[in-house]
Amino acid sequence: MKKIFILILLFKYLYSTDLQKVSLQLMWLDQFQFAGFYIAKEKGFYQKVGLDVEFKKFQNETNVLEEVTQNRATFGLGSSSLIVHKSNGADISIFGAIFQTSPLVILALKNSNIDSIKDLKDKNLMIADEQLNFANLQAMFSSQNFDIKSVKLIPHSFNVDDLINKKADLMASYTTNEPFLLKEKGYESKIFYPKDYGFDFYENIMFTNSEFAEKNPKIVYDFYKASIDGWKWAFENIEKSVDIVFEKYNPLNKSKEALLFEANEIKKIIFDKNGDIGTISNEKMNLIINTYKVMGLIKNDIDLKSFVLHNSFQNELNSEEKEYLKTKKSFTYCSHNDLMPFEATLNNKHIGIIEEYLVEISKNLDIELNFVPTLNWHESFEKVVENKCDILTTIADKKNREKLFNFTNPYLDFPFVIATDISKPFIEDLKTLKRVKIALVKDFATSNIIKNRYKNINFVEYPNLYEALEAVRKGEVYAAIDSLAVIGHEIQNHFVGDIKVSGKIDENLKLYMATNIENKTLASILNKALNSINENQKHEFFNKWVYINYQNSIDKDAVLKLFILILAIFFILAIIYRAYLLKKTNQELENRVAFEIKQNEEKNGILLQQSKMAAMGEMLENIAHQWRQPLSTIGICTSGMELKKNLNMLEDKDFYDSINHIKSSISYLSNTIEDFRSFLDKDKVLSNVNINHLVQKVLDILNPSLQSHHIEVIKNIDDFEFSTIENDLIQILMNIITNAKDALKNLKNEEPRYIFINISKNQKNIVIEIFDNAMGIKDEIISRVFEPYFTTKHKSQGTGIGLYMSKILVDNNLKGTIFVENYKFLYNNIYYKGAKFNILLPINLDKK
Repeated sequence: MKKIFILILLFKYLYSTDLQKVSLQLMWLDQFQFAGFYIAKEKGFYQKVGLDVEFKKFQNETNVLEEVTQNRATFGLGSSSLIVHKSNGADISIFGAIFQTSPLVILALKNSNIDSIKDLKDKNLMIADEQLNFANLQAMFSSQNFDIKSVKLIPHSFNVDDLINKKADLMASYTTNEPFLLKEKGYESKIFYPKDYGFDFYENIMFTNSEFAEKNPKIVYDFYKASIDGWKWAFENIEKSVDIVFEKYNPLNKSKEALLFEANEIKKIIFDKNGDIGTISNEKMNLIINTYKVMGLIKNDIDLKSFVLHNSFQNELNSEEKEYLKTKKSFTYCSHNDLMPFEATLNNKHIGIIEEYLVEISKNLDIELNFVPTLNWHESFEKVVENKCDILTTIADKKNREKLFNFTNPYLDFPFVIATDISKPFIEDLKTLKRVKIALVKDFATSNIIKNRYKNINFVEYPNLYEALEAVRKGEVYAAIDSLAVIGHEIQNHFVGDIKVSGKIDENLKLYMATNIENKTLASILNKALNSINENQKHEFFNKWVYINYQNSIDKDAVLKLFILILAIFFILAIIYRAYLLKKTNQELENRVAFEIKQNEEKNGILLQQSKMAAMGEMLENIAHQWRQPLSTIGICTSGMELKKNLNMLEDKDFYDSINHIKSSISYLSNTIEDFRSFLDKDKVLSNVNINHLVQKVLDILNPSLQSHHIEVIKNIDDFEFSTIENDLIQILMNIITNAKDALKNLKNEEPRYIFINISKNQKNIVIEIFDNAMGIKDEIISRVFEPYFTTKHKSQGTGIGLYMSKILVDNNLKGTIFVENYKFLYNNIYYKGAKFNILLPINLDKK
């Protein structure tokens, strides 16, 4: 028994040595603020990428920057002040911002009679040494001409009781934390929030030593990716994450209620406008940099490309890889000769999706890739093992092959699907097919994967997929299994009308590229080249070689055609009869209709103008919000020049720097005015519109208002262009989204608020779905929402013409249809209910 125990310990030790030890210096005490990192460790995300991460605790005297630059910590978390440190010579690189908006504020009790920044003078401010240098606080104070030296600074106790007991008048805190703790104790807060003064900066920024990033790009990327996965899991499982933080990372002994509040508040500031985590945008970075320059905090220019690693750093070649490509510019590759649409050999040439990848890699790396034809995949396999070929383009099973090859990450990933003849029903679970024969392709990795997963199924193997599907068509086997892309390609080319995809299984085909075990550098280069191919390019490659006709139910074409024929005959008879009756009264109706049309046109003209004015009001409110930060920058800049001029300290360099900052801010203001001007354009001009760009334009206008009400927008939009009247469609979307926002404002503060925008295209129509989780519209009034002047809001919130005009614009101008329904849906494993607006528009509007 003792020997077994020692053996277990030995294996544990050997396994642990495989992990790379790194450390993360936290920027505050343990709490939900760092939950994603805790989850990445607790759930094995770090271990999965080969990292053993140590969390270094925060103390009042901790200097996070020094911990990282002095190599006492591998990674650190910081504020946007890292930009200032970089300008002052700090050798650091940043690679992900967890908080898109900093929650750092100055907090006082509401009954303290501290109502403005100027009231902070001579007060006791409890703040950590690290926070004192946070540039967003400095910017807020500077914009109000307030000297921080007039405040008495005292060490941070991290305890709100010191506010209550008057040991401190103010404290640096987070909107996600201390206000709730005070409320638990029966006290209301007064908050001074830099964002309210126009300073919307990043925080919880991941950074590292630049030298470490240069030498270890994979470790940095793996840490970034595993951390983001941890944050995603944390917000998909908030209550479980709270439990983990409560039990293991809770030195402040916060209640579960407090941690849950913190989690929901962080959720409001962690996602960017596309719903992603960790984003760092150049546009926002430049705004922050310009603000710092105006304040005099930045003296030297910053190269964002080298400073901000973010999503691109993992694809940059290191010095060793660049040197390798200097010495060798030509490589050979071997492939599978019959695996369409992925790849195949035709007339001694390589074709298929993978060939598209190789062409892109060759272009991006400026190298020559030469195809070596082989008789089959096994010959290709052996050529790479024997170093007679540099690259194996396709390998699905890595198991037991690590001693032969270096692998890239999987670059093609498709689910396995079940194909049956056209008459079979949809298959929910493969385990229900135990009593029938299922076809697989012999001697291919996919077969081994499926057979190992479903050991009780009666599998029959065929030489290739064509013969397997032919056996399905003839009824010799019930179904065949292979990857979605391969089966789709075979159906399209040989079995249209005979075979369909009737289900999928919970297993994916992952394809890797591989090099000989001795050529690790080439594998790393290929991996980075594959990572640099964007999603749009991947979709283009796929669509070029695959078209799949999906079905999950029986074919009803014949029944539909018969129904249409009967319906057509019925309508023809009805029209003949009605024509006879209508002929007598036609003239009278024409006169009456002409009169009504004239009146309706006049009424609709007035209503359209009213609707336009309401939308203008919404836009102006949001433009005002967007203008705060650049106007603050201009204000600081001009007052700074005036002060230096009065003191005879205004040098030419300072003057021209300030002028450039003002120009930059004015350019930003001009762009928002251009959007407003376009909206006011009265011409109903048809134009080709990119739907993604149009929706983003609407959200850019509405985002400040949506964010201020803590509303998250989830988009699922296909990328396409179509012909329409852009301004009308913008007004329609603004009306509907604003209506959803007003409904969501009625939810309790702790409840999540979502607006979903789904847009797709079929053969005839553009399909737009916009829905929320605001509990829907009462059944007794839902049929009236498109009536003019009908509204359930207070008169100060709306006139009741927005949705009416939306319907008029859809029906008359855009030649489409719009309707609303109450809709129940599942999101993040929770059922919600809301109002769903459905719009159908023609693919190309022909305005006559």
